[in-house]
Amino acid sequence: MRISLAFRRGVRGSTAALFLAASVLCAQTQSNSSSSGTTSTSSTGEVHSVQAAAPQAAPTAIDPTGPATSIASSETMFDVMAALNACGYDQGLAESDPLRQKVRDDIDQSLLKSEAARASRDRMCGYIRKHSMNSEDLTVASFISLALFLTPPPSLAPSAPKKDLPPDAGTLLDFPGYLRDFASTAQLHVIWVINRDAYEAEVAKAHAALNQMLVQTDLYLKQPPPTYGSRRFLVIVEPLIAPGETNARVYGGDYIVVESVVNGKIDLKPVKHTYLRFILEPLIYARSTSIDALTPILELVQPSPLAYQYKSDILSLVTECMIRAIEAHTMDTGVPEYKIPAHIDRSQLAAVNSAENAYERKVKDVRHNAVRSDMEQGFILTQYFYNHLRSFPDNQTTLQEIVGEMIYGMNVDVEKHRVQDIVFAAKSDEGTTEAPPKTLAMLDDGEKKLLAGDVNGAMAAAQQVLAAHGEGQGRAEFLLARAEIMSGHASAARQDFETAAKTAHDLRTIAWSHIYLGRLDDLQGNRDAAIAQYQAAMQSRDGKPDTRQAAESGLKAPFAPPHASQQESDGH
Repeated sequence: MRISLAFRRGVRGSTAALFLAASVLCAQTQSNSSSSGTTSTSSTGEVHSVQAAAPQAAPTAIDPTGPATSIASSETMFDVMAALNACGYDQGLAESDPLRQKVRDDIDQSLLKSEAARASRDRMCGYIRKHSMNSEDLTVASFISLALFLTPPPSLAPSAPKKDLPPDAGTLLDFPGYLRDFASTAQLHVIWVINRDAYEAEVAKAHAALNQMLVQTDLYLKQPPPTYGSRRFLVIVEPLIAPGETNARVYGGDYIVVESVVNGKIDLKPVKHTYLRFILEPLIYARSTSIDALTPILELVQPSPLAYQYKSDILSLVTECMIRAIEAHTMDTGVPEYKIPAHIDRSQLAAVNSAENAYERKVKDVRHNAVRSDMEQGFILTQYFYNHLRSFPDNQTTLQEIVGEMIYGMNVDVEKHRVQDIVFAAKSDEGTTEAPPKTLAMLDDGEKKLLAGDVNGAMAAAQQVLAAHGEGQGRAEFLLARAEIMSGHASAARQDFETAAKTAHDLRTIAWSHIYLGRLDDLQGNRDAAIAQYQAAMQSRDGKPDTRQAAESGLKAPFAPPHASQQESDGH
């Protein structure tokens, strides 16, 4: 591995060398994928994915005592979306559920009766206009992110400090003051109470379809439905959002989908996609060490239109490809089902068999076209997983077993041969999103350089971001610390890991900064300090099994670089 060779040339025999060999090389995915949350938003029925740093605090929308899966309405979300609608958010209004127009009419009537309410609305709308992004979808997404972390009315206050909120929500910290004033003067709570029965009726209708989808998915995956635990899957129904616009969030172990509804119907495709991620991610991340061996596959997708997340993190690519393979096997193909006539004689058997075969061919073609489309977008392992899942419904293999079988049985050379003739599409079905800030692009480039063994290049990228004082300061400190470890500067690395743990906005960076610090403390014989760092990592709510495994291992026994004694005897 190039990163190992480059390191050993630079700091042979040092404590940092042993630390790096055991922690960076054995935990490569932790260092090259700092985002532990995703945001998806669309007004066209597609799911547009962008990276979103996960907050340290839990979303207030999540009930920690509630069931593992649920669907509900939210007065907090209602207030935020009512504010946007009052300030000119008309997207999809003509296609929306009648309830959306009813709420808007109620707000208009309240505004007509109160000059104070109109003045409050105007101040609030001015703030929203100043904080609009390049697209209306992204603007709405940022306010939805904030709504998930606001306390219920009437306080409507952020539930965490800015550093612990999603970055897009952190830019709107002054909005709750405008919202509280508008909610009070326009009597939004009264309007909510008036329309709550209608909301609950819509939720009840959507719940039936959602429950059927979840049951069918669990049956296909051969797993019991999730019950209670530390992880939650929540669907929030909000008719004030444009139809077809879906916002999906992953915050540690909390998976949230916010969707519009029309006559009790929600778009189940993105909901199912997020639910599959909810189920599969723990199983896949538990095998992160084995999946690291598949990293060379990332070279094949660099010319594709995939987001950087999939081009740089093999765990993300494997997860998404497996999800898409399952979707292809379980999708509604739209092909009218052929039903054998109730009464047929022998002379009709050939015609019936021919009609049955024609139906099966059409279904097969639709599924294959979906897989081919995924492959052409860059999700190049979809065909592999799709093939392996062919016999899954007909045997006794469990989901946990089939995930292990597929991952351990993958041959990188075979997959390279499979995709050598693929012509990648111009764009993926996740659509395009606002270009990331320049500083984040620098960090992405720095991560690539670190993986390639270009320590000086990674360090330079991190230092550029820190000097620019732009977005991603915590990630930059984390990148710089790992580069410093590889350069033999353990003392400087410690300082930067400590800074990353304090300033980063995403859980994964925070958690792994503490884990690295704990390992450094163990190597220096400071066991009490190491235990404190591992405990801090456990409390970060990253939610990923590999993070938890690393922290728990550190709590059970002092960190010891694997084969340290052998390396010393070999002169390494």
